[in-house]
Amino acid sequence: MKSVFRIFFSIYASKQFRIIGCLALAALVEAVGLATLLPVLNTIGGGGESKAGAVLNDVFARIGLHPDMLTLTLIIVILMILKAGLSVMAMSYVGYAVADLATKLRLELVARLIRARWSYFVGQPVGRISNIAGLEVTRSAEAYLMSAQAITLMIQAAGYTVVALFISWPIALVAIGGGGAMTLLLQRFVRKTRRAGRRQTQRTSELVIQLNDALVGIKPLKAMARHAQVIRFLEGKIAELRRALRQQTLSKQMTKYIQEPLLVIFLAVGLYVTTTFWGIPLSELLVMGLLIERTISSVGKVQQEVQKAAAVESAFWSVHRLVEEAGAEAETHIGTRGPTLTKGCSFRHVHFSFGDTKVLNDVSIEIPAASVTVITGGSGAGKTTMTDLLLALHAPDGGEILIDGTPLGEIDVAQWRSMVGYVPQELILFNDSIAANVTLGDPTLSEERVVDALTAAGALDFVEKLPDGIHTQVGERGSRLSGGQRQRIAIARALVHEPKLLILDEVTSALDPETEASICRNIRALTARGITALAITHREAWLAAADRVYHLEEGVAERLGVNLPAA
Repeated sequence: MKSVFRIFFSIYASKQFRIIGCLALAALVEAVGLATLLPVLNTIGGGGESKAGAVLNDVFARIGLHPDMLTLTLIIVILMILKAGLSVMAMSYVGYAVADLATKLRLELVARLIRARWSYFVGQPVGRISNIAGLEVTRSAEAYLMSAQAITLMIQAAGYTVVALFISWPIALVAIGGGGAMTLLLQRFVRKTRRAGRRQTQRTSELVIQLNDALVGIKPLKAMARHAQVIRFLEGKIAELRRALRQQTLSKQMTKYIQEPLLVIFLAVGLYVTTTFWGIPLSELLVMGLLIERTISSVGKVQQEVQKAAAVESAFWSVHRLVEEAGAEAETHIGTRGPTLTKGCSFRHVHFSFGDTKVLNDVSIEIPAASVTVITGGSGAGKTTMTDLLLALHAPDGGEILIDGTPLGEIDVAQWRSMVGYVPQELILFNDSIAANVTLGDPTLSEERVVDALTAAGALDFVEKLPDGIHTQVGERGSRLSGGQRQRIAIARALVHEPKLLILDEVTSALDPETEASICRNIRALTARGITALAITHREAWLAAADRVYHLEEGVAERLGVNLPAA
């Protein structure tokens, strides 16, 4: 029960007080309406008046109402309408909160992951993030809704109990005892559901992570006829998930169907005791029977909602754990100086390690402005690590990196990165138009800027021949374009915001020589516009286009020579 309260009160503080206030008023109004039944029943029966009925008649007299049949009936109708209105208002607040919750959690999760340290971010399985941002956030919203419904029913049960105590405290104790006994008897099923929910969250996360990895590498698996082994491997995880779901479903159904006979038993015992041992007027007995039924029924429904929340609450806390974890890993940069790039970038005696693995060892290189600098080297030599250091995604263990003579640690990193265009080896094109892929949906970038960027990237010629020009859909992962066309679109994306530094990481490694040479010429031409280019590659075409070349091997950089651009 405590976990349900934690879910409800963990978010939307302003709405919580409005929800609780409306529900409390609705319960009070309904309580008064049920109590008003006493004088109505006394009037219909024409018998003796109960003590509670007498008190109510006195209250009506004090406020100037004559407790005749018409007046009492109107009071009950008005109170029930008011109660319904307050309940609808409360649950509308809940509805808005639930609708906003998934959006808020997803945005918060994405924002914190993006702001996290690069080493933390790349260490997170893509499947884990996808599972939490998709399924687990949806289940979190369900948990919040169920916790709100449970609290609604608890407040209603409390209202019924207050009225019952006012009319007859012995019978009220019967209702309280019956509700408490039913809760204790069925609590074990709630615990089982909670454990099954935790297992479901864990197994689903594991399955999505492994399924994501399998789908990414499905082509070589099919090519080697190894996909059957993957299916068998995933079958084990699916079987574990199925067991958790079966246990969860069984516990829910047991609670539902056991509650009904328990409710009948408690009602029967309560009515027998009241009619046999206590001399209670008929009107009072009828109202109390209604109250006992509603109280115990509300308690049962509370337990059902708590059980539903228990099944998905692990998802709620899983999302919050990742949000808090990513928030704790936020990048910390203290630089405030505005960057410029008119002279160039420098690595001065830079050292860097991943754990115990030395990656860069006393590296010193110069990247002059408005030139093409190439870094070559074998796989794992540390080439990409150098670009990561230049972008402040990592900090060097020793030495320093200078931008126009200013240490990178003193520069505002956000401003520095906004001056960079980056083209990775593994391109990501979205299933959208060419224009949308170039601008990434930035409304401040006009179509003229898109055309200029495509021209600079050498892509405008083929784009203009497409059926819809820059509005042509590129397909899933750019499947409607060739490899060279995709590369040019990615370069245009890097150029559209007019960067000062363009970083290209093995961007032509999978292209034919003619396409590669064409892209090299386009990058060479960009230096005339003041753009500094840094290319990570081992291809001969880039060596011919470079102003200076560094070879990186075993963490040590060696300058190979200078190639001056053609006159």
